[in-house]
Amino acid sequence: MSEVWRPPARHLVLIATQCAAMPELTDLTARADRLFDVLTDPRTGRCEPSPAPAVDAARLRSGSVTWREADEAIRAAVRVAAQAGATLVLAVLGHGQTSLAGGKLWYMAADSLPDDADRCLDVPALLELASDATGVTGVIALVDTCHAGASAPSTAALAGGFRNGSKRLSVLMACGSQQEAYRLDFSHELAEALTEGIPDEGEMLRTSALKLRVGPRLKDQDVQSVDFDGEADAEEPLWLALNQLRRPWTQNQGIGAIGAEDLAEALRNWPGGPAAPDPWNREALIKLSERALDPFGPPAARWAAEVAQGLVAAIDTGSLLVDLAGSALTTPLLRRLAADFNRQWAADGIQPVRPPGRLTGRALLQHLLEHAALRTPSVAGTVSPDLALAWYVVAVADTCGRSDLSDTRVRSWARTTADPISLNDARERYEQNRRERALRLVISLHAAQVDWPDSLSACLRDGPGCLSHRHFPCRPDRSGVEAVLPDVIAWAYEASPGRAEVGHIDIVATAPVLLNWRPEQALVGQYLLGTHRTVTLRWSGRLVVPAGMRGLNERARAQLETLRQDPLESAPVDWLDQERTVVARLLPGLARGKYGRAIGVGHRPSHLQELVTALLPYTPILFWPDTEDDVDQAARTRLGQVWERLPEVLNEAQRRSWDEEDEGCAGTPDHLGPLACLRAAWHDTDWFDFCDTYEQHAPFAPRSTR
Repeated sequence: MSEVWRPPARHLVLIATQCAAMPELTDLTARADRLFDVLTDPRTGRCEPSPAPAVDAARLRSGSVTWREADEAIRAAVRVAAQAGATLVLAVLGHGQTSLAGGKLWYMAADSLPDDADRCLDVPALLELASDATGVTGVIALVDTCHAGASAPSTAALAGGFRNGSKRLSVLMACGSQQEAYRLDFSHELAEALTEGIPDEGEMLRTSALKLRVGPRLKDQDVQSVDFDGEADAEEPLWLALNQLRRPWTQNQGIGAIGAEDLAEALRNWPGGPAAPDPWNREALIKLSERALDPFGPPAARWAAEVAQGLVAAIDTGSLLVDLAGSALTTPLLRRLAADFNRQWAADGIQPVRPPGRLTGRALLQHLLEHAALRTPSVAGTVSPDLALAWYVVAVADTCGRSDLSDTRVRSWARTTADPISLNDARERYEQNRRERALRLVISLHAAQVDWPDSLSACLRDGPGCLSHRHFPCRPDRSGVEAVLPDVIAWAYEASPGRAEVGHIDIVATAPVLLNWRPEQALVGQYLLGTHRTVTLRWSGRLVVPAGMRGLNERARAQLETLRQDPLESAPVDWLDQERTVVARLLPGLARGKYGRAIGVGHRPSHLQELVTALLPYTPILFWPDTEDDVDQAARTRLGQVWERLPEVLNEAQRRSWDEEDEGCAGTPDHLGPLACLRAAWHDTDWFDFCDTYEQHAPFAPRSTR
């Protein structure tokens, strides 16, 4: 992992003074003190009073500071912030004036006079000076005076200067340039907003978000904000405070079980290693890494350093995801992401992530990210911890509708926690997988009254939508259907975007055909249909819902969501062994919703067709044996180990069984052999999305009269 990035220091100068020649502001010092306390609170503003010698924080907000004292304090604070590489937060409260024709804001100190610029502070000029100082990482200005809208420097001034526009300034102003500000209500409401936090605004609060929050609370003045960011290499956005409604990683936030296990093992093997703090937090992990990186230390020390760096990367990635996604990041979403991670990465040798069922929220997120950082092997050109963490960033951004990875926060994370190339690779992999899964060829036999139709309905599917649709007449038997498959495949190739080979085939059929046909073994040109493609069986009753079964797919969706949220300790399948396959006895329990998970038929009874026909409307996922042998424990165990990769992995198991040297169903749980004996009718939420729109885009197909 790369070196952990540390945020710049944050220096505060807050000036609150009463102009003797203007009406008294009775709450000036009280509201100044309140805002100062919020901005210097380490849980909120995280500022420190400027350490410049000329800055006396209490004196500056006493209400009696002169213009020269204020001017010297600001200029001294700018110099010190530049030397420290700090962000400067500058707040001015009190009276302000501008000419009737408009122009710049003049801040009035204790000895200022109305209608006289002498002994006033030129606020735009001071902000231009501060933001143009080399070394200052940014300036945030809060202005609570009349005519505050005249505070910001011109765009031309910001775009020039000694830094040639490479400066950062954010200004939040109490009112418009020709408006009055009343009772310092802006400072009061701003302090309240910072204390309360803002929903859905992520980890940090920026002035633009605060304008939208504070503005509606002030009836007699229009809050305004201006932002200028000309720094191409900025590490993070300018932010005024941490959001109190975030779920932060605080100094007391411990690591998860994976990190604790790996750290304990590394430290046990490190003679003279440090004692474990309680708890392990980000700061402690950084200290451990720095100590352990002694080039003359034992191997276990370097091991501990690698673990600590991985955990810091996981924590920083978690903070990014919470900031990026806001309220869209939920426990159900995290469990779906875990399943997607397993589906996309298991083939690369990464052990699946199986979080305990008790984990929710931030603890669950930490578990997933620790797994990515510490359980992902580094295989050159294939996978790495950086790539796995980047995958979560891409997946969360896409799922939450924030797929623009040019976001400053994401770019900063990529430079410091992973690397930009890993982020690009993860995005390419994620999008390629999504494209491949979305582009599918649906070959439907639903026109059949009983088994084989005299017309196939072919649809080139892109997710829930249909790119192209066509009917293919055929002889109403198995050989007739298989004879027309080459034409269907050729049509799909011509109709696909860029003439791409379609790698996923959905076969839709009635129960008798599902039981007795092996479409993946149909010869299509030079190869069997399933040689280079995955073939998924779907029951026709879910594509065209039979009369009297309204709500069939909606109930199945709910079942799938329940399965997705339950911790996966074994395959979520209710197996029906011989004594429970009598249809007349099963139906009452099915009607009462007894079987809420996937259903598996453990053996192949003589009435299998009747049984499967009865079960298909009650479960989105149904398994049955492909041979006369019972589904043994090896197959049931292996099913749970590869659950997230279903149904595609069934195709892989079947392809292996075609090889005469493969052990097929007689294999051990160490490979896919036990799954070759299983068939499945599989329906997922993507399929239901397609079913919802199918009748809208599919032209009428005549029903078979056979």
